[in-house]
Amino acid sequence: MNVLFEKSVKYLKGVGPNRAKILSRIGINSIGELLTYYPREYDDRRTYARISNLKNGQTATISGKVELTDIVKINPYLWVFKAAISDSTGIIYATFYRKPSFRYDAFATLKKDFQPTRNIIINGKVEYFGNTKQLRTDEYEVITNPNVVTIHTNRIVPIYDLTEGLSSKFLRSIMFNAVKEYANQFSEFIPKKYREQYGLIDASSAVANIHFPADYAILEKSETKLVFDEFLLFETAVQISKLHRTEKEKEHTYKLLKHYLTPFKNKLVFEFTQAQKKVINEIFANLQSKLPMNRLLIGDVGSGKTVVALSALLLALENNFQAVFMAPTEILAEQHYSTIKQYLEGLNIKFELLTSSTPSLKKKTILKQVEEGKIDLLIGTHALIESKVKFKNLVFAVIDEQHKFGVYQRKKLIEKGNVDVLIMTATPIPRSLALTLYGDMDISVINEMPPGRKPVKTIFTDEIKAYEFIKNEVKKGHQAYIVFPLVEESDKVELKSAVTQAKHLAQEVFAEFKVGLLHGQMPGKEKEQIMSDFKQKKYDILTTTTVIEVGIDIPNATVIAIEHAERFGLATLHQLRGRVGRSKDLESYCILIGNLKTEDSKKRIDIMLSTNDGFKIAEFDLELRGPGEFFGTSQHGLSELKIGNIVRDIDTIANTKKVAEEVILSDPKLNTQENVLLKHELLQRFAGKFKLFQIG
Repeated sequence: MNVLFEKSVKYLKGVGPNRAKILSRIGINSIGELLTYYPREYDDRRTYARISNLKNGQTATISGKVELTDIVKINPYLWVFKAAISDSTGIIYATFYRKPSFRYDAFATLKKDFQPTRNIIINGKVEYFGNTKQLRTDEYEVITNPNVVTIHTNRIVPIYDLTEGLSSKFLRSIMFNAVKEYANQFSEFIPKKYREQYGLIDASSAVANIHFPADYAILEKSETKLVFDEFLLFETAVQISKLHRTEKEKEHTYKLLKHYLTPFKNKLVFEFTQAQKKVINEIFANLQSKLPMNRLLIGDVGSGKTVVALSALLLALENNFQAVFMAPTEILAEQHYSTIKQYLEGLNIKFELLTSSTPSLKKKTILKQVEEGKIDLLIGTHALIESKVKFKNLVFAVIDEQHKFGVYQRKKLIEKGNVDVLIMTATPIPRSLALTLYGDMDISVINEMPPGRKPVKTIFTDEIKAYEFIKNEVKKGHQAYIVFPLVEESDKVELKSAVTQAKHLAQEVFAEFKVGLLHGQMPGKEKEQIMSDFKQKKYDILTTTTVIEVGIDIPNATVIAIEHAERFGLATLHQLRGRVGRSKDLESYCILIGNLKTEDSKKRIDIMLSTNDGFKIAEFDLELRGPGEFFGTSQHGLSELKIGNIVRDIDTIANTKKVAEEVILSDPKLNTQENVLLKHELLQRFAGKFKLFQIG
C-alpha cells in the first residue's frame, strides 16, 4: 500500500499547518495527493531571449545581472518596484506592482533578492514604453551558484491550477521538495509482464518527471505510464464489480406469457423500429437469464426509449411481480405517469404515482398497498427510495436520466429487492466509449429515430425576429415554448427570468394570445395542471425554465425559443430542442437567442446549427467540457481521474480493459504475489466504492 497517501503534507518542508489548510482546498492533504496533483500545462523556459531582440507583447525568459532598483509611486494605492536587468545586448526593467502597506514593507523580499550585481533569471511579458523596455515579471529566480538546480526557470516548468492564497512559486517549490524526498517511494503496482509488454517506465521515475521533466521525451513516457496506471485501476475495479454481479443468481424467473404484452403492442399506433425491436430482444434475453440484469439503454431524444422500457416492465408485471419507474424530477415522473396511463388503459394493472408532493393521506394508502403487493407498478421520484417504501416482491426497476441521480440514490432503490435494473439515458454516449466506461453493465443503443419524424430546424436570431416568428406560428394554431435560464430575477446576473418575462410577454408582446408560466419551484399539482392545460391548448405560449428539458411530449408545440442560449450547455440545448418536432406532419423550429461573447459559446451554437444528431453533439460536448463535467463527478470512478482523458486516451483505455480482464480471469481475488500490490492500491483508491460500480 502506498504509505505516502497516509503521510500529512503539513510536515513537508515549507508547508506547516496554515498552508496545509490552503492546500486541502484543492484536495491535497497528504504527500501522495501532492505528488498526484499533476501540472495543467508546461512552459518551456530553457531558452533565454536576448534583450535587444525582444518584441512588444512577447513572453520571454531573460538571464541577466541586476544593475539598480527603484520604487515608483503611481498613486497612493499602487506602487511599482523596478529593477534594471542587463545582458550583453541591452537593458530591460523588471516591474512588480504592489499595494503599499503601513504595517509592513510590501517590497522587502524584492529588495532582498534584487541586489545590484546579482545574477537573476526573470520570466514575464514584454511591454514597450517609448524606447524603454519593461518586463511585467511573473516569476524570477536568483542565481547564487552557477551549478544550482533551478525550479522556476531554465527548465520545462510545470504550471498548476491554484486557489486563493496559493502562488505558483510556492506550490512548485514544495512540489520540488516532495519529488526530491518522496518520489522514489512511490509504489509500483502493475505486474512486471504488463510493464514490459506496454513499454512502461517505473512509477517513481514517472512521478518525478511528470512534474520536473528533463525533456519532452521523458515527459511523454511519464504521462503514458501514469495514464495507464490510472485507467488500469479504474478498469480493474469495473471488472471486480462485474464479477460480484455475476456471482449470485437471481431467485425469480420470467415467462413470456403475453397477457399484457400482446394487448399493449396491439394498442400502439406505430410499429417498433428495428433498433427498438433489437433492444427489446436484448432486454428480454437478459431478464430471462439466471443472472440479475444491469443494463444501460442509450437513446437520443425522441428515439422511443420509454415504450421499450414499458415492454420490459410488462414482462415483470404479467409474471405477478412488482416494478418501479424512477425519474429525476416530479414533472418528468408526472409525464411518465400520464404516458404510461394511456398505454395501460384497459389492462388489469394497478399503478400509482409517488412524489414528495403526494398528499400525506394518499401517500399512506399507497405505501400500505405497495407493501401488501396490491400496487403492481410504482412511478415516482427520489421519494421511491425512502425507507418507508417497502415492497412485497419488487424485481424490476427502470431508472430514467441516470446522470441526474447520485450513485447512492440508485443503490438504495436497488437494495429494496433482488432487482433487475434498466437505466435509461438520453445522453447519447458513443457505444465504444459506453462499453469502456460501463464495462460492468450490458449496453443497448437505440440508434434509429421513428420513421416520418421531421428534423427540427434550428435558427440563431435576435429576440424581435424570434417573437415575430412565434406569433406567426401561433396564428396557424400551433403552440410555443419560451425558455429562460432563471425562475426569478437575480441581482448577481443580468439574465431574464421566467416569472418576470411571463408577465411582460402576456401583457405586451403576446397580448392577443394566452400565455402560461411553468417552473420547477411550483407545487407538483400546479405543474401537472399547467402541462395538462397546455396540452389541451388552453395556452398558446408557455414561458418556462429547463424544467421541461426532458420527457414533455406535445405534438402541437412547433417552436421552442431559448433565451440566453449561450448560458446553456450543449446537452441541455439538445434536450430542450427535443421538446418540439413531436409531430409527423408539422415543421418544427428551435430558435436560439443570445449574446455570444466567448469562443466556447460560439462553438456550442455552431454545433447546434450544424446537426440534430445527438451522438455527434455528445462527442462535441465531451471535447468542449471534458469528461468530468460531461458525466458528472459522482459518475463511476471518473472523479478519480487526475491525468487520464476518456476521449484522448481511448487506446490506453482499451489496453487497460484487456489487462484488467486477463488479471481478474486468472486471479479473481488478486491474491497472487504479482497482483497483491494492485489489490492494495485498489483498496486504497476505491475504498468502499466497489459495489457502487455495479449500480452505474
